[in-house]
Amino acid sequence: MTRRYIFAVLLLAPCFWLPVSAQESNDEVGIWSEIGIEKAITKNWDVGLDMEYRAQNKARLSVGLGTSYKVNKYLKFGLNYSFLYSEKNKYKVKEEGEIGSDAWTRGYNLIDEWYPRHRFSAEAIGSIKFWNWLKVSLRERYQLTHRRAWSAEKLEHRENHLKHYDFDDDWNEITWEEMNVIDRTEIKEYPALTDQVLRSRLKLEFDKKRNPFSPFVSAEFHNSVSRGDHMLLQKIRTAVGCAYKFRKHNEVSLSYIITFDMYDIEEDENMQLTTVRLHDRMHAISLGYKYSF
Repeated sequence: MTRRYIFAVLLLAPCFWLPVSAQESNDEVGIWSEIGIEKAITKNWDVGLDMEYRAQNKARLSVGLGTSYKVNKYLKFGLNYSFLYSEKNKYKVKEEGEIGSDAWTRGYNLIDEWYPRHRFSAEAIGSIKFWNWLKVSLRERYQLTHRRAWSAEKLEHRENHLKHYDFDDDWNEITWEEMNVIDRTEIKEYPALTDQVLRSRLKLEFDKKRNPFSPFVSAEFHNSVSRGDHMLLQKIRTAVGCAYKFRKHNEVSLSYIITFDMYDIEEDENMQLTTVRLHDRMHAISLGYKYSF
């Protein structure tokens, strides 16, 4: 590796560590895979189709169609539509009473359903090149996601433990425990929801002509603009990876992504929207392939 490559890595690496994680957090690991095809209509205008599957705690499948137009070498605009099919996976432990006492209950509530969403986005990407090899870009994306009203089946599993006392013929105390298992289901209704998010991404990329490798780092901030009376930072997503272009029309990419969930809006028991501080992290390995012609 030449000194130029080493300098590029050292320059880009600090951006990956921009967010600081919470001390108490719930970590999740996933694998994201994406395949896409892109067609150039003119020199500055192209259209594309992509499919993505995220294998994680709450899996997601998406199909997207988009187009972009390059105004000049510094500015590009894009429009996209995606159909999302997401998993609602919610598991909550339910316990009452002290284990081993005369009466106690152990169980859980479980929702495991899939639901559709529609996502529209418009974006502007500004980029500039330094030293003929470092490409710095800033992408501002407005994103609107709509979910229709839907219902899910909730399973309530309970194990009721009850301790009994009795005496035998010699008046010796006898103790035994009875367990009663109850499984019941109910339909939980979810109202229609429209969420609007402003996503700001800063990306630094090694982009040198006739070099097939393009290592990169990026940091993206997701701000909700439709909930509450001000912008709410919901998550920060950082990535480090490398793209490799081969045989002129083919490109593969591999990256490591960490998503920090910061805040969210949830309903309390009185159906009032409240801001909730989150301590969750998502680690993901992303694999991608794109064919362009």
